[in-house]
Parts: sequence; structure tokens; C-alpha cells
Amino acid sequence: MGHAVKRLRTEITGLRQEQFAQMCKISLRTLRQLEQDEGNPTLQTLNAVFTPFGMQVGIIPLRRRPAPTVP
Repeated sequence: MGHAVKRLRTEITGLRQEQFAQMCKISLRTLRQLEQDEGNPTLQTLNAVFTPFGMQVGIIPLRRRPAPTVP
């Protein structure tokens, strides 16, 4: 996850960590920990860094199942 965040930040935005953290409204320390796969980021933090790229963290089903029928 940390590698993905760092690649998005550097390759797409070109922003320094300080700039990106400020844009995402998270602390620089939190961003550094996230990019180094340290700590335990909250879902809110993860979404804060992915939202500028039009993404969010969520649960995605592995396969589609037909909707249950209601008698």
C-alpha cells in the first residue's frame, strides 16, 4: 500500500511529501509512515490520500452472486 501511495504522489502529482500531506489534510508523519508501510492507518486516512486520484478504499466482492430470491 505504501509503495502505491508513494508512486501516485510522485509520478502523478509530483508533489513533495509536505505538500501532499497538506493537500490531503493529514500530518507529514502520517504520510511518511504510510509510505513506509509503518503504523496502522485508519480507513479515513487511506481515503484521504486516495481521494485526490478518484479512488477510495473499500470492500469489493471477489465474484458476483445472484441476488437472493424472496419468497
